Amino acid sequence: MLSRIVTGDETCVSHVTPESKQQSMDWRHTHSPVRVKAKQTLSQRKIMASLFWDRHGVLMVDFMQLGTTINAVAYGQTLRKLRKAIQNKRRGILTEGILLHHDNARPHTAAQTRALLDSFG
Repeated sequence: MLSRIVTGDETCVSHVTPESKQQSMDWRHTHSPVRVKAKQTLSQRKIMASLFWDRHGVLMVDFMQLGTTINAVAYGQTLRKLRKAIQNKRRGILTEGILLHHDNARPHTAAQTRALLDSFG
């Protein structure tokens, strides 16, 4: 039974583009002053990420576009992507049926979401 449980969660993650060591290296004369790097700070922008996993590992990470929120329509699109990810990564598990473990947030309990999940079986 445990192999059929899929868990999902949403969180906001900060958008960071760190500079790699290779990018920060540059050619300079041995007597030239050392370049001072500015302190890196997290961006003020945050992106909504939905993560789904089972006991074997991560099934899917879905990033929402900036400025969008999770509603029943957006959550339905995410669930369709999740179904395809399960078909690709865990062959045969959909025929056995899966248990989706998520909280009772409005998009998760909306009639449209429940109808979609029922159509998946």
